[in-house]
Amino acid sequence: MQNSVVNVLSAVIAVVSLCGAADRYHFPSHDWGYKKHPNWSLLPHNECGFTEINRKHKIIGGAEAYIGQFPWMVGLLDPNEPIKTAQIFCGGSLINDRYVVSAAHCSLSERYGLVKYVVLGEHYQNTVEDCDDFRCSVPAITMRVEENIIHPAYRTVGHPKHAIALNDISLLRLRDRVANYNEFIRPICLPTFTSLQGESLDGCDLETSGWGAMGPYKASPSSDVLRWVHVLISDEECSTWNPYMLTQICAKADEGADSCPGDSGGPLMATVLSTTRRSYVTVLVGVTSYGSSKDEYDSSKTCGSHIGVYTKVTQYVDWILDTIRK
Repeated sequence: MQNSVVNVLSAVIAVVSLCGAADRYHFPSHDWGYKKHPNWSLLPHNECGFTEINRKHKIIGGAEAYIGQFPWMVGLLDPNEPIKTAQIFCGGSLINDRYVVSAAHCSLSERYGLVKYVVLGEHYQNTVEDCDDFRCSVPAITMRVEENIIHPAYRTVGHPKHAIALNDISLLRLRDRVANYNEFIRPICLPTFTSLQGESLDGCDLETSGWGAMGPYKASPSSDVLRWVHVLISDEECSTWNPYMLTQICAKADEGADSCPGDSGGPLMATVLSTTRRSYVTVLVGVTSYGSSKDEYDSSKTCGSHIGVYTKVTQYVDWILDTIRK
């Protein structure tokens, strides 16, 4: 997936390969193997994945979403621009007070180089205070990146024009800790629930978000508001063209609805029931990686007619736990 500079957070809901029955959304316990990991305590299990936005009030079909609906969303700022005016070129997800999960190709970009700064709590890029019809957010926070950590097995295969990214995941370690969580800045949960291990995502309602273009063409303008659309693909359809199903998830919307340039690195999310103090939590199940066109000869579009491909985070939880530190 190519990257582009856009002005506003945009989002899509992905109905992708995962679950069928409603009770599949309930993940009552964490995998014991993860709980024994020495870095397990670094994950904010009682603070992650919830939002003040009522999940029942989601608006579907391209209408506006709400400020604060994705408080774990992080924007990676263009390191070639002055920090005060730098635009977001990729997305990421806050997973604790020190680390952001993104795509390896965002952290190791030929065009942008290593990521130096990220922004938390952002919605509209060009306003200091973000407001919708219901409330206003606190000002976004810009934070310095101390270290770009690329998955050691990250690589691309195939023709450069249609390259497939493998192990496309990275961690950004912030120089300073996030001092406090609030309704606009909060980490997402990692997929450490027992029922997610080895499960297909076929039939689940998922979400993905980012600051990507709102149209399929290279010159398509960005949206000025956070939006939602449906995305759908089955495991069977995905497996006919993607041989890397073990480490990737794919999703496809109706024509024109897709994760687009600038969305790379952002989260693919599942909203699940929780046995903790919150009714619902959001889990990071994928990282936006690239788009694969069913028509390899159609080079005029960068998304819309493409299938979105996401790095499957369940396959990388061990690497994340092994890598993070205090």
